Amino acid sequence: KGTYHVSAFEPYTMGAMHVFVTKGKAEISNVGLVYFGANPTDKKYNGQDEDMKKIFDAAVETYRQNTFTIFMDCPSRERAGWLCDSFFTSRVEKVLTGKSEIEHNFLENFFLPDEFTDLPHGMFAECYPGDHYGGNYISNWAMWLVIELEEHLARTGDIDFVNAAKPRIDALLEFLAKYENKDGLLEKLERWVFVEWSKANELVQDINYPTNMLYARMLESAAKLYGDETLMAKAANIKEKINEQAIMPDGFYCDNAVYGEDGAAHLSGECTEACQYYAFFCGVASPEKNPVLWQRLLHDFGPERIVPAKWPNFKPDAKWQNIYPANAFIGNYLRLELLCSYGEYEKLLDNIHGYFLKMAELTGTLWENENTNASCNHGFASHVIYWMDKMGLLS
Repeated sequence: KGTYHVSAFEPYTMGAMHVFVTKGKAEISNVGLVYFGANPTDKKYNGQDEDMKKIFDAAVETYRQNTFTIFMDCPSRERAGWLCDSFFTSRVEKVLTGKSEIEHNFLENFFLPDEFTDLPHGMFAECYPGDHYGGNYISNWAMWLVIELEEHLARTGDIDFVNAAKPRIDALLEFLAKYENKDGLLEKLERWVFVEWSKANELVQDINYPTNMLYARMLESAAKLYGDETLMAKAANIKEKINEQAIMPDGFYCDNAVYGEDGAAHLSGECTEACQYYAFFCGVASPEKNPVLWQRLLHDFGPERIVPAKWPNFKPDAKWQNIYPANAFIGNYLRLELLCSYGEYEKLLDNIHGYFLKMAELTGTLWENENTNASCNHGFASHVIYWMDKMGLLS
């Protein structure tokens, strides 16, 4: 018997709280949550579209709950800060705050150790804190780190920070170079090769073209950061080899090549939507060089291909059903980034509605996947704010 004030230290996210009294009776009052996260923003959605306002509010809520001392994946399942995700979330910090302070702290965590005890020399942990005792790592996420570092320099002008990181970047480049084949492409990468949460993640061996596209983009970033023309030439060669090897007769990029009994690498014939977006995002393809493919991606792909709430099932009239659909992380985001980069704002707005309105209405946050089987509050997903800002929809 008595009166108690009970609080839990463990951070939670919830849609409802259930209180169980197993014996006797109790009176419950003043139930609530203490909110931890980024400060409220002064940025406002200035458009007239009420659905877009819902998406903006959900994106802000997603950012705030996932941004405290570092950028987090999600505030419930895993509060570690993952690379790649941070590339997107860091852009949002700049839009909402005008600063890149949290991004600086986030990146610095990866550079402070000379190396990670349980990882190969040169490789970065995929998340912080994350020195995996089992020795796991994601080479792709280390590449995203370098690409983000280039954007961080553009956002902050902090050349001293970039120069201090050079020995670590050099070690990463040396590590990855061990996996280059005679054509300069990475092959048979070890541990977790991550492209995105879709069929693309099943096509990562032996030569994965999205990963090599990202490799070329990373080499360009390193070349610009440190004035190394050798790296720029290396990136150009990788792009050339991908275009020589990976384009199928129908014009789509194949995801991978696999070594056969003859000792030669042969295209698997499998193509994913995400792979096409990687090609354009990484500069392997462009609307000018690949006009037919670009028009297909622009008009035949997007949220309207999929049965609502039934990802990855196609609608009966969806075109290109042999091209496996992209998921939210990160294929859909690369798609939207391309629409923004090439000024396709009408299509961008339409796709933002198609991808995010269901999330904003159901949970008030934005999700890791197209469906609810994973995190429904994922920090990178706030990136929709960045596109709204680019379209002049924020004030």
